[in-house]
Amino acid sequence: MKCSECYSENPRITPLRGARDCLSNHLQYVCSACGRVICIGAIGQKKARCLMPFGSLEQAQLYLKAAEIMNQGLCGIYELIYKRGDKRYRVFKNSHELSVFLKKNSQIKCEKKEPVYISKEYHPVKQEQIHHLTPDEVEKYIAERKELGLK
Repeated sequence: MKCSECYSENPRITPLRGARDCLSNHLQYVCSACGRVICIGAIGQKKARCLMPFGSLEQAQLYLKAAEIMNQGLCGIYELIYKRGDKRYRVFKNSHELSVFLKKNSQIKCEKKEPVYISKEYHPVKQEQIHHLTPDEVEKYIAERKELGLK
């Protein structure tokens, strides 16, 4: 069953790569419903992970809530087709942001021009849900991921 706040069926699936480094060094959002942690970004990072392209719609959905928090409202996931035909999924605040991106990146296409996925309703989060994890929080979360067979 999907979490009503962060949209995930697995409360420990994120981060997808480099879990310990991400959890220890990046700003995190902690879901108040299931406790899943989602990276909001790293200090000095130009773009947050949630605003970068993903290889699948499912991966993009895992980071959608972080993008919504950053944009303080609903965002949509759009299917992009790159020059060689590979598909990627990227979160944008709206179709205007998508259009600006496509104008700057003429080799990338978006055939549908509308989100392939969008949440039904935006639920704001409390500011205390966004913070750097303590070393104890990191270790507890890593242990819970290992119990589920995640690295």
